[in-house]
Amino acid sequence: MKKTLLFAALVIGGLSQLNAQCTISPGCSTGTDGYCTTPTASTSIPNGTASLPYNTVIQLSIGSSAFGGAAVISSATITSVTGLPTGLSYSLNPTNGVMPANSNACILIAGTPGAATAGTYTVTANVSISTTPFGVIPGTVYWSLTIDAATGIQAYAQASDFFISPNPTTSELVVSSTSHFGKIQIIDALGKVVISHDANYASKTTIDVQNLSKGVYFLQANDGSRLITRKFIKD
Repeated sequence: MKKTLLFAALVIGGLSQLNAQCTISPGCSTGTDGYCTTPTASTSIPNGTASLPYNTVIQLSIGSSAFGGAAVISSATITSVTGLPTGLSYSLNPTNGVMPANSNACILIAGTPGAATAGTYTVTANVSISTTPFGVIPGTVYWSLTIDAATGIQAYAQASDFFISPNPTTSELVVSSTSHFGKIQIIDALGKVVISHDANYASKTTIDVQNLSKGVYFLQANDGSRLITRKFIKD
């Protein structure tokens, strides 16, 4: 029975990550180009670090005309987002990527970059724009994404001397180790830090997680030489 419940929780947690959406929050003016983005197109989005959870949101706005008013825009569709490093994926809001004239959308980029993904990437949003009198016009908007190498304190997914229990949990996590650790963070499936806990360099501490929503989370602890990661389920 416990195995069945655990499998169900993992499936639900995975589906919630796949269905995650960003919140549309337009903050730019489309102007004569007919569109705008935040961050601005052809600039950089926030850096990530290999092996550590990452998420960022790109906002897009489409106007009603382009080419100085020569084209009337009826809609635009985000058809794909390409150029992401291994471990990162994207989702759209609206989920179909369709933006009527004078509307907004957002792209959520989230996940954990692979251990060997350090480098700079060109993240490209491919868009088709329906206009009069020019018909459907393909377009691309791009940003630069840098994934930093995990230097100094390295990220370890496994450490035989580090334990969390119970897992799954409903109210609290007991964290113990043969070493002493300081800051502990709990991160949700989108890479957002939801709890920050100071263990005061003890070898054992208890974290209250009862207010977290049900789902899959990651606990990261720093013992001064390692950044240890553990996955757990909140029932």
